[in-house]
Amino acid sequence: MSLFRGWLRKKHSRGYGIHSPFAFELITNVLNARYDYYAFYDIPKILKENGLGGYANPAINHLSFRLVNYFNAKQILEINSANGVNTSYLTAPASDIRCLCVENDSEQIAVARKLQAAWGRKSEIVSRIPLPDQQQYDAIFINLKEKKEDLSIETLLQLSHEKTFWVIYPLKSRWGKQFWRNIVNDERISITFDRKDAGVAFLRFAYHKMHYLV
Repeated sequence: MSLFRGWLRKKHSRGYGIHSPFAFELITNVLNARYDYYAFYDIPKILKENGLGGYANPAINHLSFRLVNYFNAKQILEINSANGVNTSYLTAPASDIRCLCVENDSEQIAVARKLQAAWGRKSEIVSRIPLPDQQQYDAIFINLKEKKEDLSIETLLQLSHEKTFWVIYPLKSRWGKQFWRNIVNDERISITFDRKDAGVAFLRFAYHKMHYLV
């Protein structure tokens, strides 16, 4: 089974056997894109100046930037935003992006505020996931560093509109794997991409349900 999954992942990651134009474009030009952006050089300099160079995760950070940039997401929700490193990449594509960060660790929040001031982009930090009737977001990024009791697929759906996408990472913990598996199997979520380190999910109700290993 693992050999088959490995073969399928290698095949999909190159766009082979992908019949959906949406999925093919996303895999080849976003998820597995090789070109860089200015932010990939500017943000690491700021991180180093603020003693956060060791906290960067290029695989997730660059993926976050590319997705926000490609889909022109303006209203972003980041759950478990930690020290704000990935927030910098989420807000980098455009100055009018607004990111609501959910974090309740006071030490992490202090670092994030310092980094936010140095980066100069707008983000707000709150301690709890917002109520579903307050706002719908273009993108929701979830850092599964720990389990949040108020996080569920139902909550995410209520915070989303038809074109919202979700990014779930990392997928290594038992709870993370199960949470991602539930998303993949949910019939209300049409297209999912498994990148080993992260999962990307789209509602896109008009699309047929498909799951890709990339």
